[in-house]
Amino acid sequence: MTDHPHAGDGHNSGSCLICSSTDRAGLVQRLAEELWESLQDDTQRARSWANAGELWNIRFRELA
Repeated sequence: MTDHPHAGDGHNSGSCLICSSTDRAGLVQRLAEELWESLQDDTQRARSWANAGELWNIRFRELA
């Protein structure tokens, strides 16, 4: 993702991923993956994002 060179008022040096992203699809993908990973707390049943399957990938991108 490419960061926007100037952050708006109230942001700390452009570090806001949502506001500074110029790649919407990349942002959605990253947020979906991070959300999925945050819910994988049972290590015996946990699946990585890559192994979650297309249906879960689609649903989590929609959620993001």
